[in-house]
Amino acid sequence: SYAKETFGRDRARLDWPGRRIYTEYYKYYSDNPYDGVIIKADDDIVWINSTQVRPFADYIWNHKEIFSLAASVVNQGLCAHYQQLYGAIPPDLIEFPIPGNGMGDLHDNSTQALMVHRYFLESQENRQKFFITDPVFIPFDFTINVNFVAIRGQDFPQTFDLIVEKLKKEKIYYDEGGITLNAILKGNKEGIYMPLVVSHATYGVQKDVARQVLTAYHDYAKEERSDFYGLILDEWEPP
Repeated sequence: SYAKETFGRDRARLDWPGRRIYTEYYKYYSDNPYDGVIIKADDDIVWINSTQVRPFADYIWNHKEIFSLAASVVNQGLCAHYQQLYGAIPPDLIEFPIPGNGMGDLHDNSTQALMVHRYFLESQENRQKFFITDPVFIPFDFTINVNFVAIRGQDFPQTFDLIVEKLKKEKIYYDEGGITLNAILKGNKEGIYMPLVVSHATYGVQKDVARQVLTAYHDYAKEERSDFYGLILDEWEPP
């Protein structure tokens, strides 16, 4: 894996911008093709329906026409629209129209983020509503947040090229735009795999509720999954 094989070595880093290291991950798998599916997940994914990870990976592996496949993310604007459309989020909680930029107001709204997370954690009945199997796949033609996405290893050279192209042309590091909209504009197909539900804690502009969100998931894990976590969560303190 990337983490194991690059430990203790000089890592491949683009000259600009030097402070960023995300490109190393894409560069590594571009230079070292992997015969399988690679999942890129943010480090603040706080809940995963783990029973659906294998079907998620199998889906993109078996559908070669799909370039990148996103999970159904709790706290992501476009996902929230479809979650609501198919009955997971009640309109009287918050209304999520289809976002013109793929991210919507939710991306910048910490109040909405906290409300959605709390609703999701409130009950097993609520969480079950997010497990949507019809439709399984929803295509999109937006830039969306790549909080939890799957890409076949053989497509990482193209993935890296898309990111570098965007970086050089627009002078910004923005893997979301490179992997999603820019890839789509070059004829690639992308979409959301609805049965795999993951929760993304907060975006930078939602940081004022980060402590509350993390504490809510911590308390859920201690109460509902003590059989799995044991005493490990007793030592955790929110940042």
